[in-house]
Amino acid sequence: MSDRETALMLRVKVGDRSAFEELYSLYQKPLVNYLYRLCWNRALAEDLLQEAFLRLWRAAPTYEPKAKVSTYVFRIAHNLYLNEAARRREKAIQDADVEMRKDPSSDLNRREIQSAVKKAIEDLPAGERECLLLSEYQGFKYAEIAEVLGIPVGTVKSRMFSAVQRLKEALKGLEPRT
Repeated sequence: MSDRETALMLRVKVGDRSAFEELYSLYQKPLVNYLYRLCWNRALAEDLLQEAFLRLWRAAPTYEPKAKVSTYVFRIAHNLYLNEAARRREKAIQDADVEMRKDPSSDLNRREIQSAVKKAIEDLPAGERECLLLSEYQGFKYAEIAEVLGIPVGTVKSRMFSAVQRLKEALKGLEPRT
């Protein structure tokens, strides 16, 4: 647990706005990237980020330093995403980042690969996708992922293994063209 982050959160607990702004600066980019990779919608990710920090501010008076601050912040954001996904699952997929223009063949190939990887990640079952994103894009360890998602570490390991196997199968034969 980062002593600096815990100290900041304890200051936020007593209403220190500058400590809150500092926490926001620390977590804004990683959180919005995590949320974006869950929903593939930049505007929705930004909205969820704002709501997560609003909830963090409101919940601060009851904060107890039992876990890493990063885990606490990501748990709030993750729960928000789950609530939003239940209401807007179809819309989030339709609003995906589909800015495909005609480019030179190498750029087109890169976009095809990115699109295939994005689709393969989207097609993962939700639990596997969440574990994969927290591990690969946020660098969380399995114990931290378990805490964020509220599941046993063994379940995280199982989901990660399954996610990797599904991605290998989905992306089999995909190679960059030269």
